[in-house]
Amino acid sequence: MERAYIYGDSLLKATVPDAAMRYHFHLSEVMAQYPTERLEVVNRAKMGSTISKGLSLVEHDVARGMDARWALVAYGGNDSDFDWASIAADPEGDHRPRTELPEFLSKLKQTVTELARVGVQPVLMTLPPIDGARYLDYICRGGLNRDSIMRWLGDVGCIYRYQELYSDTVASFAMREGLPLIFYMFTDMKTQSTDLMFYGHNAEEIIRDAFHVEPEGNIAKLPGVVSRKKQLIPPLLAALQARQ
Repeated sequence: MERAYIYGDSLLKATVPDAAMRYHFHLSEVMAQYPTERLEVVNRAKMGSTISKGLSLVEHDVARGMDARWALVAYGGNDSDFDWASIAADPEGDHRPRTELPEFLSKLKQTVTELARVGVQPVLMTLPPIDGARYLDYICRGGLNRDSIMRWLGDVGCIYRYQELYSDTVASFAMREGLPLIFYMFTDMKTQSTDLMFYGHNAEEIIRDAFHVEPEGNIAKLPGVVSRKKQLIPPLLAALQARQ
């Protein structure tokens, strides 16, 4: 039986917040969708993880004799986030993301190199687009001063654009390194559908096998698919495994 590792944050841990922003775990439900008779999945995702934690986990697993065919690596959401309490308290200050972009890219490269060194194929995932207005509501739910945060942001759209910058960095790095798959997931909750943009060797064939759709121009339209954790990753891993 072949094995795939998953490295990431809460998105890859299959956690979903409810209307009150309380997190609920759905890992067992998600893992039940993997073809466990042919593929063992080791989920090493951790809540709140940044690329620094991911690199540390990969180095630990490699040192312990990691034996896997693939490793799915998905970081950037927490790296691109800020200390919003500090921003609310001092909106005129110089505030930096949890992991500045040059460090993020450097550690992503180290992570990929470490996996490739022991014969594990890295598969990079881009970040799902974030709704800046909803995230601002989440930030301020505990009483942080919205006006102060907005004074620092200038535009609520900056939340989206800053995360997009990290996502684009992942995509650009994957293209330069010739890594096999990267995906952008654009989900419309009103229509309950996703446009999945893809790039990489055999990506179109894998998308076709995973979702039984015919992509057009590096975009696959996926009606009914709205969850990366529950509906995107399991079919992709199954399609990868089936091609071996």
